[in-house]
Amino acid sequence: MDRIVTLLKKEGRIDLESLEMCIRSAMHGLGGVMLETLLNSDGGGYEGKNIPCGEGHRYDFLEYRNKEVLTVLGEVKIKRAYYYDR
Repeated sequence: MDRIVTLLKKEGRIDLESLEMCIRSAMHGLGGVMLETLLNSDGGGYEGKNIPCGEGHRYDFLEYRNKEVLTVLGEVKIKRAYYYDR
C-alpha cells in the first residue's frame, strides 16, 4: 500500500496496473497467513509424550519443528511434532 500512497503523492494519480499489483500482493500475503493458520490448526500432530512404533519400541516426543513449504501464496511454516526412537 505504501507504493500506492507514494505514487499518489508523487504523481497525483494511480495507474490501474500498480493498483492491481498492490492488491494482488496484499491478498497473497493474507492468503499465506490464512493457509499457515489452517495447516497448523491440528496441533502439529502431537499425540502425547510417547507413541508406539509397532515393533515394541516407543517414540518419544522431543520438540516441535518447523517445516517451510513453498505454496502459490508464498512460503508458509508448518509446525510439526518430532518423535524419536532412542
